Amino acid sequence: MFKRLLQLACLVLVIGFAYLNFDYWQDPPYWRRWWDLITHPQPDRMNFSPTVAIQSARSSFFPKPTPGEETISAAALNDAQAWAEAQNSFALLVVHRGKLQREWYRSGWKRNRLTQSQSMMKTMTAMMLGLAIEDGFIDSVDDPVARYLPEWADDPRGQISLKNLLVMSSGLAQYRFTLNPFARDSSFRFLNSSDRSPVVLATALAWEPGSRFDYNDVNAQLAGMIIERAAGQAYADYLQGRLWGPMGGQYAELWLDRKDGMAMTACCLLASPLDWAKVGVMMKDGGLFNGQQVLPEQWLEEMLQPSEQYPGYGYFTWLGKGLSQKAPPKESRDYQSEEEFLAEDLFLLLGYGGQRVYVSRELDLVVVRLGPFAGMAPLAEDWDNARLINTVIRGIRD
Repeated sequence: MFKRLLQLACLVLVIGFAYLNFDYWQDPPYWRRWWDLITHPQPDRMNFSPTVAIQSARSSFFPKPTPGEETISAAALNDAQAWAEAQNSFALLVVHRGKLQREWYRSGWKRNRLTQSQSMMKTMTAMMLGLAIEDGFIDSVDDPVARYLPEWADDPRGQISLKNLLVMSSGLAQYRFTLNPFARDSSFRFLNSSDRSPVVLATALAWEPGSRFDYNDVNAQLAGMIIERAAGQAYADYLQGRLWGPMGGQYAELWLDRKDGMAMTACCLLASPLDWAKVGVMMKDGGLFNGQQVLPEQWLEEMLQPSEQYPGYGYFTWLGKGLSQKAPPKESRDYQSEEEFLAEDLFLLLGYGGQRVYVSRELDLVVVRLGPFAGMAPLAEDWDNARLINTVIRGIRD
């Protein structure tokens, strides 16, 4: 009996090893990324490989106020910085009326050090879709995705509109959160496969498109695939030529699934805090930056309109008024706050772990906060989504 059990155990081990070996060679980079995550759980680790660089020929910077030009009280800025420090932040930037009123970095950080943006990248993907429409590569947000994804030409998923993607109402299934490396429908496989396209195109339709709001990374990745295919050029080249370069962005990196492969457009742009301030100022000023119309003003207005499905969301952009008045779309520490935002027109670029760009046009204000972006709980228990921006707003001088 014991001999048979031993033989069975050996057989199971052999079969398991053979399957593991087979699966490993189907996608070695995927398995290396899984092992790296398991063995390096630090919340600020950035092992994104391969990447492709983007950079403007001439970077631009914000002037700092001279003595007497301060437009926000020092007490309010100090309070905001103290809170940011207590929240284990990497950086805090406050731009008001065109001047960099506060620029703070945690020890070891500086204005050109790259950090991971998480889902703030989605808002940039919405900008790029607007530019693709302006350039004539894409006709309209009402286009069905099958026009750009022939793989779905004879599939119900092909009738999902680009607008359904932008407002998180595609009906596509969610990926499961699991560290099981064999799972085929996991968020880890979506993020880390060496060819993301088959994984994305295999996503099932779970409910009627347009019927409700459901925040889902696959929507922004599909939008990026469509932009790249429609424009007929690498996403990084298009981003640099049409947005990052004209904006005067510093050196940054896009995460690719493989060398010369597809960029991750749902998350993870590796960029400096200062460049996220530029993105916020550009959006605040109707797509203008340094006198150049980088983004069509009308498209930006469309991005900031509340969707029918959820008033706290536009085109891959969070809207403060709807977010504070309605229940968050899911239970998460990222959304919790003890009060509503003090600026009625506030909108946000929002990424997991408290990555934030807060923008108010009425107050001519942009606030950037960046911090730990990985792990199960990168935010402290007392994180408050409104605390930082409201502290700054209260300190604005007439």
